[in-house]
Amino acid sequence: MTVYDREALLRTVSTFPLIDNHCHNLLTSDASVACPLEICFSEACGEALNDARQTSAFKRGIRQLAELYGCPSTLDNIKEVQDLMSYNKICETCFKPTGIQSLLLDDGLDPLGGLMDVQSHVGLVDDARRIVRIESIAEKILNDLATSVVRKEQKVLNFAAFEEPLKKQLEACAKSESVVGFKSIAAYRSGLDINCVQNAEFAAVALGNFVSDFESLSDNQGKYISLNNLGFGDSDLDLISSNPLLLRPLIEKYPNTKFVLLHASYPYSRQAGYLASVYSNVYVDTGLIFPMVSSSGQLASLRELLEICPSNKILFSTDGHYHPESFYVATIQGREALGKVLIESVENEEFSYEEAIKIAKNIMFGNSNTLYKLNLTPKQVDDKECKDISGEQKIIQLRKKGVKFVRVGYLDCSNQYRIHIIPIDRFQNYIVKSGLSSLRALTAFPYYCDLVPKNVGFNVSGELVLKPDLSTLVHLPYYPKHANVQTFFGNKFTPVDSQYVKDNNSPDTSIVPHCPRSCLKKIMDSALKDLGITFLFGSELEFVLLKNITPPEPVDDTVYAAASSFRGSSSEILDKMVESLQEQGIEVEQFHSEAATGQFEIVIGPQSPLIAADRVVLTPGTGAHVHLSFKEGDKSTKVVDDHPSGLSPYERSFIAGVLHHLKAICAFALPTDHSYTRTVDNCWAGSWICWSVENREAPIRVCYRPKTGPNGRYLDVHFEHKFVDGTSNPYLVFSALIASGVDGIKKGMQLTTNPMLENPAALSDKERNKAGVTERMPGSLRDTLTALKEDKVLVDALGEQMVQCYIGVKEDEHKYCKSLSHEDQLK
Repeated sequence: MTVYDREALLRTVSTFPLIDNHCHNLLTSDASVACPLEICFSEACGEALNDARQTSAFKRGIRQLAELYGCPSTLDNIKEVQDLMSYNKICETCFKPTGIQSLLLDDGLDPLGGLMDVQSHVGLVDDARRIVRIESIAEKILNDLATSVVRKEQKVLNFAAFEEPLKKQLEACAKSESVVGFKSIAAYRSGLDINCVQNAEFAAVALGNFVSDFESLSDNQGKYISLNNLGFGDSDLDLISSNPLLLRPLIEKYPNTKFVLLHASYPYSRQAGYLASVYSNVYVDTGLIFPMVSSSGQLASLRELLEICPSNKILFSTDGHYHPESFYVATIQGREALGKVLIESVENEEFSYEEAIKIAKNIMFGNSNTLYKLNLTPKQVDDKECKDISGEQKIIQLRKKGVKFVRVGYLDCSNQYRIHIIPIDRFQNYIVKSGLSSLRALTAFPYYCDLVPKNVGFNVSGELVLKPDLSTLVHLPYYPKHANVQTFFGNKFTPVDSQYVKDNNSPDTSIVPHCPRSCLKKIMDSALKDLGITFLFGSELEFVLLKNITPPEPVDDTVYAAASSFRGSSSEILDKMVESLQEQGIEVEQFHSEAATGQFEIVIGPQSPLIAADRVVLTPGTGAHVHLSFKEGDKSTKVVDDHPSGLSPYERSFIAGVLHHLKAICAFALPTDHSYTRTVDNCWAGSWICWSVENREAPIRVCYRPKTGPNGRYLDVHFEHKFVDGTSNPYLVFSALIASGVDGIKKGMQLTTNPMLENPAALSDKERNKAGVTERMPGSLRDTLTALKEDKVLVDALGEQMVQCYIGVKEDEHKYCKSLSHEDQLK
């Protein structure tokens, strides 16, 4: 099944550690004062640097730095913030969000005479190594040699006087454990049309000419112009002579030497990619274009590289230099561009999802680690740390939008969404780090009151902490001053909690076993670890629009997908609803009127299960058909056999597992007494336990979509589960579906029936029996709760304490509902 998880791919690109293949040392604190910030965004120098402020690269970079520093997006405002910070704090602020694990530093760029040494960068990053600039060593030897000759008035000069110390120093550098490579800036000096023919006589003449020129440049004080004084930027570059194709004779002459073409060879990226594709010893790095080229130019350059360049020969770099801001902006722009280009490649079916993930990791870390034999292990970024970083930027953006309050939300067993509203200052300064204290029993409240029922496994005592998941922080456009964030439950232990800790079977007692989001995350992680399976979930959310509540009066009486249903105020309301969802980052695939009067449906796009459940919470709905697909490990294409369904063995076993556990799943999917009015004949939700292919009268529908990939045409498959309604808790429903299907795969369950292609309710008992359809869907909440109690697999998967709490709440709600009249129940 060729599907990919967009969020997972972008998260990998955003958070995987980096090896900065080529960059330069930071300035010391004193030297940084004299160096303008504009050099981060331009290779210009002198008066030309003033014009850099009018480039798209500068304006974009300033906006990104303003977000980092939390100030208006002008250079003056940024400088005002910096003036209030120590230089060390500025460096830490810029480097923390980058995720750079190792810096490979060319320390030969020192026009101001104030660079931090290589090891001084350790602390900002875990590892720092040196790239030796050959010209720096050669120029120093030449300078000393020429000075000696001039002072001694020496007439004869042996070329060995230059050659031997140069070789000696280069050999010493090569033996140093801190040195990973050598660099030449020939493109800036002679161009890349390098004469590869070794000619001792020619070299000696050149050396003599240099000494003669050097003598004529001396002044009365005996000081000499340094060949290392390049100023800011590289305006001395002859762009025409920097075409990497000119290096072919050199590359061919030294096939055992690894050549890394820096700066994406911009604007010759395509040519650099070609060289890397035909020579095994050629690599290309991505530096300089971030942040000195516009966003569209960066994307174009990366696309050109990937047109032909093997992805295992592309190396990430910032070309960061002098200012820590240059590393920060280059990194966030580099990650953003890489994510966009890889997403495009997956959508164009050039790479599979797994391949794109692998390519991203290799470009950012693996390729440099292998090439330079660094032997580094990618430092796993702690989820909380990563979310805090992204959350800081989100909070800054929310403030700019005028947000004053944050809704700290959670979903309980009754599918009641509960919120605590926190002023944004307190949220940012305290709640983000410490969480929000609340009652431990909060997830056990029934829908009709705030009391803890019997038999839920705990009482009213004890506290927990609501821990904000900043990856879910989102602005609510329909409440412009409010944002919303989802939470995980964490334990807040007190001295009297020893018995609770003892009774808690969780291996990590800081995790509350009654947290629906933690439950789903645990089951997702288990499926990935045990079977290498990842999932995508999408939902169809149905709801009814009313003109009046008492008595209920629908906005119209039109039929399914009728164009006439979109007229007047209802059309305006639906437009605003969809626009609000889109502003929250929720992908809306389509919306239309449904079969019931006043009923409409919004279909939201697929995401990983936790994100999908979060989005269901923020989307209106009374019905919630769930669509599910999964990816089998690292396979770029699914394993198929000759089964007539066209489904893979895993897919068939997954469906078989869901069918096997269906009655228990319904305890979560149909969680109220009135939910079972949907499991009747001819209601398009399924009244008999079976599976189908494109048949909406079966509870499980297999959906096929023809697609074309690298290996030709194939069928992309996902499963619709029609027996879910909007009163359910999506975290628990998704957990039960995954756990049931995974159980089917682990046990090798087989589909014992063919797909039901008829409406099973329209068949006779004999016809259904012949098709192997013998059981009706459950008809009451009590039946499904009993099935859940007896389903050891689901109890173990979701956790005994979670299931006990859930069943206790639902039994209490069932008892309360039965005490009411039919009319009061409907209220």
